[in-house]
Amino acid sequence: MKGLRFIVCSVILITGILVISTDVLSYSYPRTSIRLGFGAWDIPDTDLGITVHHTQLNGNERQTDARVAGLSTSLAFSRMLGKRYAWELSVGGFSDTESHVLSERIDGRYYDEYYETIASTSRSVSVFYIAVGLIYYPLSELGNVESNFLGALSSFARPYLTAGIGYYQGFDVAWNEHDVTDVYIENTMGVYPGVGLDLMLSRHFIFNVDLRYHFVDFGEPLKDIADYSGMNVVAGFKVAF
Repeated sequence: MKGLRFIVCSVILITGILVISTDVLSYSYPRTSIRLGFGAWDIPDTDLGITVHHTQLNGNERQTDARVAGLSTSLAFSRMLGKRYAWELSVGGFSDTESHVLSERIDGRYYDEYYETIASTSRSVSVFYIAVGLIYYPLSELGNVESNFLGALSSFARPYLTAGIGYYQGFDVAWNEHDVTDVYIENTMGVYPGVGLDLMLSRHFIFNVDLRYHFVDFGEPLKDIADYSGMNVVAGFKVAF
């Protein structure tokens, strides 16, 4: 039984190596690319985006509450293994920052009235990751590019599937107008599946849209949330060389 399993695994491994090797030998496009993207991370129970709210208090005092939540960025290096396969090393993350500022209205002698900060408190949760993954292009070069519509289309629009594993680290930091008051750090391993689309603007310049669902559970809460699993949507550009 063990011998049969060894033979089956060997056949699958050799077949995979031959398929990828054939792809590698026949691939003529630039093999290496660097991608920079910006987007949003769907943080659980959180309104994404930028919000600012002013509350006028008694007298000349005003309370300002501001929050920037879910904005993300990513940087990735990928290397083609053939027409349909690539491996990728990526780094990225997101932050959720809120600030509360108490200010007092000042009637300037030479200037218009303005508000001067009396006290402020801020808290930020940031999650960063480094991950390695595999990308698969199922529709790469369908037919002849010059005479076949599908071939021409697939040479311009290249959808892909991706999956990977990564190391995630979360920082929960609080501070006021004078100093940092608290720092809490958690880390965990996570995985992601995803899909994306490359639009070949030229041989070396690519517009990219990437959607990945990151499974990230720190076990211990950062700002009352332990499970930061969510969809990360990023758009950006690749430079291929």
